[in-house]
Amino acid sequence: MFLNIGYSHEWWHTRHGISFDESLYRDPIKKLSNQNFMDEWMRDRFAKWGLFQTPRDTRVISSPTVAIEPYGHRFIPAMFGVPLRFAADQPPWAHAILLDDAEIQSRKPVTREEFAAHPLVREIVRQHDILKSISKSEGQTCSSQQNLGSVANTMIYLRGSDLFYDFRDKPEVIYRLLELITEMMITAYDYFCEVDGYVSPLGVGNCSVAMISPRIYEEFCCPNDLQLMNHARSRNVPFTIHQDSRIDPYIPVYRPFDYLNGFDIGCDSDVRLFREAFPEIEINIFLYTGTLHSLNALQLYDLVITLAQQGRPYSKVGFSVYDIDPGVPEEKIDAICEAHTRLCQHGCAIQHHPRYEQ
Repeated sequence: MFLNIGYSHEWWHTRHGISFDESLYRDPIKKLSNQNFMDEWMRDRFAKWGLFQTPRDTRVISSPTVAIEPYGHRFIPAMFGVPLRFAADQPPWAHAILLDDAEIQSRKPVTREEFAAHPLVREIVRQHDILKSISKSEGQTCSSQQNLGSVANTMIYLRGSDLFYDFRDKPEVIYRLLELITEMMITAYDYFCEVDGYVSPLGVGNCSVAMISPRIYEEFCCPNDLQLMNHARSRNVPFTIHQDSRIDPYIPVYRPFDYLNGFDIGCDSDVRLFREAFPEIEINIFLYTGTLHSLNALQLYDLVITLAQQGRPYSKVGFSVYDIDPGVPEEKIDAICEAHTRLCQHGCAIQHHPRYEQ
């Protein structure tokens, strides 16, 4: 059983003065220094729980990774011309644009040469080249691979709120738009694998799927996600789906995915139902920031135990607690860590710790 923990940009800025403005994303040495500081702080903070002491094996690379993400999680939208914004206490975010129908229908897929020549890509390679020798000497692996998001996440940045009318009124435009996004994602993935010299896991981030119905997802997005899954299969790398929201209504439309190594789901999901549908898949359960605020330490402790038991076997279930903001008391994070530790130690025989008895 694994446990991933991450503090928000606001938390790091408020508690340690780290600024996430644009200069950070343009300066790889500064970014590496900040990452090393944060990694060391996390190792010290969670040493008593045995967390962050050794890198987790991803089955592709096993050493700590220095990621080059000058555009945060908005790389694919930026490749389509979406403007990015930066702030000292926030991750980069994108402002939606409206690609018109004619531009979408006439646009050609980007070639490898065009992709490599793009200023955003050249900047990533520049930073990669600077950090590659430094990270190697420190026992780290340097990765230029970007967070590619998904067709579901990207399409709204390219059509804005009109998208929700387009599903009904202009389906042919959306089909073409999703083809372009998918082709861009595959080109990006393959290119950055070449830059790195090794293959990385591939996945889709379907955060925005909860904004559309299962029927709309199945008709418009599912074929493209399956194409990406099959590309991962062809490269013999793990493929994952990230949907940090309630998964229950979408379980039937995910059944065609027959090459899945992991699935991220929200903590309000019916984990037992999901496990019945996908008995062999590793489940990563996201505890929302809102959940951290609304429950006390005892309730969080019980929630982790309950969800882990529903998602058994324990070897294929874990938790992620990201975007911990300054308003979350540290005792709540300790309660989650204690539940995780006791589950790892005692498994099915887990009992309430006296500290958390009512």
